[in-house]
Amino acid sequence: MRVSKIFLLLLVLLAGFLPVGPSQARQAEPAPAGQVTAFDLIIAMNSLRMSYGLPALIEDPIINAVAQATAETMAANLMSWHIGDVRGRIAAAGYGGGGTVWATENFAVGTMGIDEIMAAWADPDHMRPAVTPAYCHIGAGTARASNGRTYYVLQAAYVSGKECGSYTSVGGGSVSQPGSGSVGQFIAPITLATPDAEGNIYHSVAFGQSLWSIAIAYQVTIRDIETWNNISRDIPLQTGQRLLIPGENTLGYATPTPKGMILRATPDADGRVVHVVEPYQALITISQAYDVSVERILTLNGIQSDWPLQVGQKLLIDPGNVTPSPTLSAIQRLTPASDGNYYHTVQSGETLSWIAGLYAIPLQSLMNWNGLNDASIIRADQRLLLLVTPPATATFTPLPPSPTATLQPTLTATSIPPVADESAASEADGFPAALGIALVVLALVALTGGLVWLWRKGGGTGKNS
Repeated sequence: MRVSKIFLLLLVLLAGFLPVGPSQARQAEPAPAGQVTAFDLIIAMNSLRMSYGLPALIEDPIINAVAQATAETMAANLMSWHIGDVRGRIAAAGYGGGGTVWATENFAVGTMGIDEIMAAWADPDHMRPAVTPAYCHIGAGTARASNGRTYYVLQAAYVSGKECGSYTSVGGGSVSQPGSGSVGQFIAPITLATPDAEGNIYHSVAFGQSLWSIAIAYQVTIRDIETWNNISRDIPLQTGQRLLIPGENTLGYATPTPKGMILRATPDADGRVVHVVEPYQALITISQAYDVSVERILTLNGIQSDWPLQVGQKLLIDPGNVTPSPTLSAIQRLTPASDGNYYHTVQSGETLSWIAGLYAIPLQSLMNWNGLNDASIIRADQRLLLLVTPPATATFTPLPPSPTATLQPTLTATSIPPVADESAASEADGFPAALGIALVVLALVALTGGLVWLWRKGGGTGKNS
C-alpha cells in the first residue's frame, strides 16, 4: 500500500513534464547570453566520458523531462539537497519500459560557468556518469530560482540486462541541441601529446574538441590554457590549432592544479588555516591533503557533504589558537512553543536524516511524528515536531564550605545579665527617689512599733503564757 502511494505521488509530480515532441533539454526561462544550458551539461559530461575512453551517453527525452522537472522543483523551493530516489522518478516517468532502472544525479546551484560546474562534480560520486561503463543515457535541465541563482541538474541511467543501444525511449536516441541538429559527431576523444625535447607539451586541436575536454584530459584548468596561450574561451578553437599545455616541467608554471592535487594553505599568525577551493578539488581530496576528516571540515564551515563546492570558496580547515567555549547540545538549545511542544525549523540545505542526527533521534521516529515518509520533501522554514524532552542543562553548584573552629564565650550564671521587664522599668522610672525612701522608712517604723507593742503587752502581766 505504501509503495503504491509513493508511485502515485511520483506520477503526479512528473506527469506534467513528459515530452510531447522531439528530444530537447528544456529551459525554465530563456537562458541569458553566456549562461550554461542543459545541452552544455550533456556535451561537457560526454566530453569528459570520452576522455576516459568510454562511448558518449545518448540523450534521452524522458531523462531530459525528469531532469528538467527536478531543476524546476528545486528552484521553486530553493532547495540545496537531492530530492531523492532518482531511479524511481525516472522509471515512473516511463524510462526502461518496466525494466529495472539504475540512475545517478548531479546538481549544482549558483551562477556558474561550465568549468566551475564540472569542477564541482570532480569527486568520485559525481564522476559516475563519466567513468561508469554501464550508463547508457543522459539528460539535463536548468531552472532559475526567484533569488536569481540557477539550478543545474544532470542525470544518467541504464536499464539492467539491456546493452546500450538496444533500448530507446519514445522520441529519443540522439544528442541534439535546438536549432543545430545532431552533434554526436562533434564529440571527439582527446589523445594526449608527448613532451618535446624541451619538456613542453603542445596539443593539436582535433575536429570537435573543446577547451573543456582538453583541460579535463590534461588535468589542468581552462584558465591555465587561456593564460598560457593568450586566448579566450569565448572564441571557438580551430582545427589544427596548437595549444601549449603547462605542466610541472614548464618554466614559470609554479602552481599546477591537476585533479586531486591540493596546495596546502599556510597558517596565519594565529594558526588559522583557510583553503581556497580550486578547480577539480573535492572535499575528500582536501581532507586528505590536510590530514583532517571530512566531517571536521563540514562542522567548521557549517556545510553538508552533498553541497557542491564552488571554485574560489573559502574553507576553514583549522580555527587556530582559540579556546572553544562550552556550548549546549542541540536539544538543550530548544525552547518550547506556546503549545508546550518542541519544534525544529528547517533551514536551507537540511535533510531529514541530518536533522535526526542533529538531535540524536531515530529517523523513523522523526518521520512518524510529522506524518512523513521516504518520498516526502521538506522545505526551508518548515516546522518539524520533535517529541523529545531536553535534558537539564548542567549548572555549577558550589560545595558547602568546610567547617572552621570559632571561639565562643562560656556562658555562666553570673555572666548572664538580668532581663528587666520593660513595662515595669518604665513605671518605676515615674516615682521620685525621695518618696520611695520615705515609704521604706515608714514601713520600718510601723514594723518596729508593732513589735514593741507586742513585747510590752506580754511583759506587763508578769504571767507565763
